[in-house]
Amino acid sequence: MNSRKRTFVALIKWIAAVIALPLAAQADPISELRSLSVFKDADLSKLSGGDILATRGPVMRFSRGLSVESAYIVRAPIKTALGLIQQWNPTRHSELKVYLNGDLAGRGPNEFQSLSTAPSNSSVKAFVDATEKLPGDASKLQLSTAEAKQYIPGSGSETMPPSVVSFWSQVLAQRVKSFLSGGLSAQPAYQTTGTTIVPAEEVAALMSESGNVRTQFAPLISSTAIGGGRGSITPTLYWSLFDVEGQAAVSLNASYARAVTDGWQTADLGYYASGGFYALVTLHQLWPVQVNGADATLVWRVDLTSASALGELRGVERLGSGAAMMREVQKSIKAFLRDVR
Repeated sequence: MNSRKRTFVALIKWIAAVIALPLAAQADPISELRSLSVFKDADLSKLSGGDILATRGPVMRFSRGLSVESAYIVRAPIKTALGLIQQWNPTRHSELKVYLNGDLAGRGPNEFQSLSTAPSNSSVKAFVDATEKLPGDASKLQLSTAEAKQYIPGSGSETMPPSVVSFWSQVLAQRVKSFLSGGLSAQPAYQTTGTTIVPAEEVAALMSESGNVRTQFAPLISSTAIGGGRGSITPTLYWSLFDVEGQAAVSLNASYARAVTDGWQTADLGYYASGGFYALVTLHQLWPVQVNGADATLVWRVDLTSASALGELRGVERLGSGAAMMREVQKSIKAFLRDVR
């Protein structure tokens, strides 16, 4: 082969290699799901038929950390699916035990006055009882020492007495204000749990062990409070009252979304809870797909949780906690998809 011909062949190979690079980077959604997630055998046809995949993610060295991954199809175009996920209200489904859910604008304590409408049940009563033991006994609540001292006892026969509503409205409003001003790093530590817990450190520990997840969502993470600081993306804020093993808890959350070349990504950060978890990060990757000739959305969801109870579990019990969380995630997805239909 003469030198001119060798040069031509080399040029053809180089062109083929360059063309192959973007093709490899733009793998089809189901192949990308397989490569990124724990679902190495994910089948688009089965997911299109209604299958919901859910399993525990890679084991963490972080003793309080746990991850669960899930995948499913939303029978709607990607922008519609994004809106449905962002606007979904779990209070419609009693089996999820989310009693109250509301948007926030950071306008102060009055945004939490609907606490007074909490349902009369044993879970809410346990929450009220735990609050009314403040400031002397704060063992069943996640608060800073300064927050616990703010409680002023009162009277009332309501399900959620005015003194309890006032206390939690003040605590939550101050934590929202701190979050808006400085992100996670501005959140007070919990000192009433027996161990000083710093929310920012809990989130950092979860992310440090998330491997493919951290890499895939890196641009979104770095643009939000999850990555430290306030983040450059303006969050949508909301709060919830929900059940945790027989005692209601209040939580504060920030939701983010970002368009990416192959669809959308969302992040939901639970940066405060009075019980149940220290930190909660839920990530969604959305890819556009076709199902029976119609636009649909393939969703990969990752739930990362830090909780006191997890740190006390070992062996089989820890595996059981992963299975329990997996079932709860599946239950939530099933409820969401029922609403979509």
